[in-house]
Amino acid sequence: MYRSEYQDLKNEEQFLRLPQLDNPCIVRYVDFAEDKKFGYLALQLCEYTVEEYIQDHLPEDTSQQLQVLKKIVKEVLYSLNALHSHDTNVLHRDIKPQNVLIGRNHIYYHYYYYFFNRYNRKGKTSRFRLGETTFRTNPAGTKYWKARETLEEDSNSGYKRSSDVQVAGMLIYYILSRGHHPFGTGPRCECNILDGKYSLVHLEDELAKDLVKWMISHEPKDRPIVEETLRHPYFWTNKDKMEYLRKLGNEQEVGNCRNADPDLLSDIGAVTVGKSFSDWKTKLPSELVQKIEDKKKPYPENTLGLLRFIRIMREHYSEDAKTTDLMAIFPDLFETAFIIAKQRGWITESEFMLEMPEI
Repeated sequence: MYRSEYQDLKNEEQFLRLPQLDNPCIVRYVDFAEDKKFGYLALQLCEYTVEEYIQDHLPEDTSQQLQVLKKIVKEVLYSLNALHSHDTNVLHRDIKPQNVLIGRNHIYYHYYYYFFNRYNRKGKTSRFRLGETTFRTNPAGTKYWKARETLEEDSNSGYKRSSDVQVAGMLIYYILSRGHHPFGTGPRCECNILDGKYSLVHLEDELAKDLVKWMISHEPKDRPIVEETLRHPYFWTNKDKMEYLRKLGNEQEVGNCRNADPDLLSDIGAVTVGKSFSDWKTKLPSELVQKIEDKKKPYPENTLGLLRFIRIMREHYSEDAKTTDLMAIFPDLFETAFIIAKQRGWITESEFMLEMPEI
């Protein structure tokens, strides 16, 4: 950069050299040099921005695409968590597809993902002073990639971690939808951000939708911290999901499945039409159903009955539980049960706290 912008360049170098940012998901600082006219920052080489990668370099196989995109999302959140940690106290303030860089390991040809505020003249990356939770400065961000509170005229709310989280939610939708923005495009985009009008039509995964909706919440207080996003069920393993389903089976309304409130059954039925677990008894081995229902009144063939059945199987028929792959038999059961549980105020992910998933 020109030496006239030398102080901004040195500020950027200062951020990049923070030992707390020595993270596998944050692009690495290599060296600094200068001559009579310019200052130079040498950084780890990355082949693409996430925008370029999604447009031109995704695997052709759809299932592989989903795996790769989910991995990018997870590592974007890991990197933002590293920035937001209380040891680092850094706000990104310019999250957008062009600022997620993708590098390639030349030995294994495996993609790794890096999240980094590429240098710009406004010097948007900011660090809290000790005890601060809000950064007050000129409006941050790039057009269409700004938090709602930064768009409001005469806003005194300042820029917080929750502001980064809302824009990161927009970015996650962009990644998973392969290039779409939840608040639309063109002149209406920022108006929609201000009004809280969004569409998640390009996402099919209900858990991904739930995560994005949480992150882009209109009110900053309703948004999660980054660590909470990484514990969201979207990132859970099948083992975690099955344990959650088992615990749902202990809910009072589930335990009363044979005499359930008709209104409850109607509400649940409205969101389970056409799901893989409709007529669930016909899709499980008949001998398994007979064994678990032996000497018991049969379980109703509805969602509550299935959840109670799963609880009994996992607690009292562990060998059968190990050999029955319910995630494969009913691929949409967990996400549907989770959404129902959230709506009903049953056990939630906050009561089922897990460790953050590994990168």
